[in-house]
Amino acid sequence: MFKITPKPKFNATVQLSVPGSDKPAAITVEFKHLSKSALRDYFGGLDGKSDAEALGEIITGWQGVDADFSADALGQLLDNYPAAAGELFEAFRRELLEARRKN
Repeated sequence: MFKITPKPKFNATVQLSVPGSDKPAAITVEFKHLSKSALRDYFGGLDGKSDAEALGEIITGWQGVDADFSADALGQLLDNYPAAAGELFEAFRRELLEARRKN
């Protein structure tokens, strides 16, 4: 049955580019679900925030990473893998706005 009120969090597999590797690394990221109005407020409030600050507002955990999720670990990941911020934002946007029906 379809639920009017979604779960407050959802998981998504994110493919992160790894320099020197032909294949991306797949991790599972737990994102906060945002309503349409909360999403508008979130994107409207990004000016002046670092990628780590902005992503820290929507990511609540991860699996498949060699460190527990924390603000510091997220900052380190983003510093060490320059493409990761865009890949994480894109996965969040895609899952929230373009979620497909699973067969």
